[in-house]
Amino acid sequence: MLPAARPLGPDAEGQWVRRWLSPEWNRVVDAWVAEQLDGRIVGEPVTYRARFWSVTRCYRTTDGLVWFKENNPGHRFEAGLVAALAEVVPDAVVVPLAVERERGWLLAEDHGPTLGHPDVADQRTRCRVVDALARLQCAVLGKLEVQPGMVTLAPREAGDQVRAIAKDWARLPLGHPLRIGAGELQRAEAAADVLDRDLAQLSMPLDLELNDVYAANIFAAGPRFFDFGNAIWGHPFVSLHSFLTSVVEWTGAPLRSADREELYDVYLAHWGDRRAEVEATEALERVHRLVSWVRLIPHADPVEIRARAEIPLKYLAEATA
Repeated sequence: MLPAARPLGPDAEGQWVRRWLSPEWNRVVDAWVAEQLDGRIVGEPVTYRARFWSVTRCYRTTDGLVWFKENNPGHRFEAGLVAALAEVVPDAVVVPLAVERERGWLLAEDHGPTLGHPDVADQRTRCRVVDALARLQCAVLGKLEVQPGMVTLAPREAGDQVRAIAKDWARLPLGHPLRIGAGELQRAEAAADVLDRDLAQLSMPLDLELNDVYAANIFAAGPRFFDFGNAIWGHPFVSLHSFLTSVVEWTGAPLRSADREELYDVYLAHWGDRRAEVEATEALERVHRLVSWVRLIPHADPVEIRARAEIPLKYLAEATA
């Protein structure tokens, strides 16, 4: 059974969603997928979700569901990254059936339900996810290369990134959806000074930071992780905070102190005595999300910028709070 298509978002009239809903794009993609699946497709495919940053299309086959994904050029590296991860940790991520790196095309099997709200509210499940995340990260440490198009961000550079983005947005013309005022710029610059001070001594080598360890991006069986379009090359511990932030968002309540400490312990069981570094990297979580989103902006048209401006503005506000 194919999943029902999700409603279009406010960027539906932008160039990317219009492209991904066009008969010509469907024809080209369906032909490529059919070639990869060698006649196993049953029935008509469904474009499950189309946003200006990516599109997913689902196919029913004689062996089960198969998913196709294409990214906006700002996240086009994902297909190559998934292929590289699958070579090192095939039991922890989706393993591609086919990849077309130049176009950022990825084809992979479905792995069942993703985590739901009851899972996210359950501390035992959260511990299981954090343990699996740490195992994945330790397994790939030093074994991957930075994919073309990925952002590299050292902690000591985070303050400069926040300053630069805020200054750029403060210089935008009046009426631009991303323009910020003098007060917001002042807060961003003050926050950047704090980042400079608090992150200068972090010693962990840069590596893969998944940057979107969100419940809907985790198959419950395994668990198995997917959706790496937001990944950057940075401090790996920020991936833990990405998941903890999503827990707070999904439950609508702050994590109990005891639960957070237990999750830190589970994570650090694989990393050693680095609790102070884990705690310090919490300040980077919104910065990484902001930097990841900014690389989409050059590929967005005015409709898409206007429709989605609240997302990067929210990340900037939270990074500087």
